[in-house]
Amino acid sequence: MVKIYRKSVSLSALWVSSNERLSDFYASSWQRGECPIPMLVLRVLFTGVALAILIWSLIEAPTPYWLIYLTNWGLMLVTSLFMCGILVSSMAMYNKSYETKELPWYASLYWAVFNISITISIMITALYWLLLYNTGVEDETDERAFWLDVSTHGITSCLAVVELLSSRTPVRFLHVYQPLSMGLWYVVFSGIYHVAGGTDVNGNPFIYEILDWSQSKRAGIIVAASMVGLIIVYAFIWGIALCRDKVSTYLIRTTSHDLPAAPPDRHTRIV
Repeated sequence: MVKIYRKSVSLSALWVSSNERLSDFYASSWQRGECPIPMLVLRVLFTGVALAILIWSLIEAPTPYWLIYLTNWGLMLVTSLFMCGILVSSMAMYNKSYETKELPWYASLYWAVFNISITISIMITALYWLLLYNTGVEDETDERAFWLDVSTHGITSCLAVVELLSSRTPVRFLHVYQPLSMGLWYVVFSGIYHVAGGTDVNGNPFIYEILDWSQSKRAGIIVAASMVGLIIVYAFIWGIALCRDKVSTYLIRTTSHDLPAAPPDRHTRIV
């Protein structure tokens, strides 16, 4: 049984240390060849947008409480995703001969951030618009806050999804534990924060009302439902990546190998 298990699931498959092609992390699904420039340009543009939203969010709420919200964790993760992507694409420009199944540290870092940030950002968007959003927009301040909400809970997720669709970054279902671990880490943080007497920016004894640990039963239900939601979201991302690879391989990417021409048959002279 042990031998069968080791053959079916290896440590390298569970972690982000190996892959068939390094180019999967810097080439686009919608290009021929493995030139890193298209994804590098896209990642530079998206990094600029993500950084602009991050700075805007910090300017609007310049308090230490900024760090306690999951939305802002997600914003930092998405920004880190594109910065790691720039690093991978830039290194590919100067290390064109590097090709091995064992990934360099920067590619492994990008892959882990990719798995976590896209899943978490989509989950944050769903939770916010379904459970937290208040539809009241009355004065100019509220309107500005509304557009910041759209940026932090919508545009950043769209940027992450475009990275998923445009890149060749592989998505392995075994990696679902990575976004789950980040989600659980935030749950632990919120629990410790509550026990320590922490409050939100308005002085309430919780970070989010739906995650009020003074009502532990309801909070537990929300956490359990969110973990299930993360698995569903990751399965959705895995399915999208699978379809992306099949469609792009069929329509765009070259899959044949440059093999030498076969010699003609001695008897029929047919090649």
